[in-house]
Amino acid sequence: MRIRKLRLENFRNFKDQTFYFEDGINILAGDNAQGKTNCVEAVYFCTCLKSYRVIREEQLILFGAEEAVITLTFATGGGEEELKIIFRHEKPKEFRYNGLVVNRLRDLIGCFQSVIFTPDHLNLIKEGPNKRRNFLDMALCALDLHYTDQLLAYQKIIKNRNALLRQCRENPLLAEMLDIWDEKTAEAGAYIAKARQDYLLSLSAIAQRFYCDIAGKEEKLKLIYLNQFTKNAASQEEFFALIRNRLQKMREADMAMGQTTSGIHKDDILFLLAGKSMKYFASQGQIRSGILALKLAEAECVYKKRGDFPVLLLDDILSELDAKRQKFIFQRMEGHQTILTTCELGKIRKKGDQIFFIKEGRVARTRVPSSGAGCIN
Repeated sequence: MRIRKLRLENFRNFKDQTFYFEDGINILAGDNAQGKTNCVEAVYFCTCLKSYRVIREEQLILFGAEEAVITLTFATGGGEEELKIIFRHEKPKEFRYNGLVVNRLRDLIGCFQSVIFTPDHLNLIKEGPNKRRNFLDMALCALDLHYTDQLLAYQKIIKNRNALLRQCRENPLLAEMLDIWDEKTAEAGAYIAKARQDYLLSLSAIAQRFYCDIAGKEEKLKLIYLNQFTKNAASQEEFFALIRNRLQKMREADMAMGQTTSGIHKDDILFLLAGKSMKYFASQGQIRSGILALKLAEAECVYKKRGDFPVLLLDDILSELDAKRQKFIFQRMEGHQTILTTCELGKIRKKGDQIFFIKEGRVARTRVPSSGAGCIN
């Protein structure tokens, strides 16, 4: 998968700028707060169809403008495609694919594949389980359309079940209706749980290989899917039974709380290194290596599923890595089109790299000389 062109109109601080990206490494250089991350945000929006930085999408529109537009032209094995996203004040965003209006968001999921790595990902291990569930959901939604459907269905089911639980406190006779919602919760939850478990098994094996390459030692990195059961399940049917039984067991507690206190919305990922929890025992260097291995494994999972390399988006992450880890990630960029941002161009540029200098939302493009003078080898 390759981006050919990105046009930003009234998006963030870009009035009307077009980026012509090439295969290999594309560097966005400039001081802080000039627009580098805004460009990365626009590209990743085309993958997950929402911003990873803000909730209110009106904030994406340039101050004083009526609308903002992202237009991404990219090449796949099937030819060249165009995705256009239009943002307007107090109106739903509009999607157009190859010129045609797309009314169902699910029809665009998986069309454009990218993997993003930002300094915020370095907090993934230390922060709360919601952050790790979000990582899982975003990765799986990009790969599995049915997962997206089941996740949206589960969220609606839990909302309705919670409403009924609160009503049961006023009218206990309504508790009989919970059987129906328990079945629905278990059905959607079983698919999600099995998909998460299978994905983590694959991700863990690949991440382990990368971690050994990065760290240069045979410390075993392992990712474990944590749920509220005493064991994981071998099948979706087994997960269904486990979830339904758990809901029935916790029913009185749920009615007292007025909410569903157990289920896949409480799941987590445990990061182990040499058998110990990385959250409590890993050094900063080990965490950096672990997350780097995780994100590279995520990209490889996309390739194995889709048969095409995703675009790599590295937002100011190299400044967080030492020379050894920087060298490793540059080696792994081979085969991927990469867009990376930096404030310290001299430390990372390589011969042949395309460079976009960004200042106050304006772009100038150049290329590192083929001599590679002053560049990384």
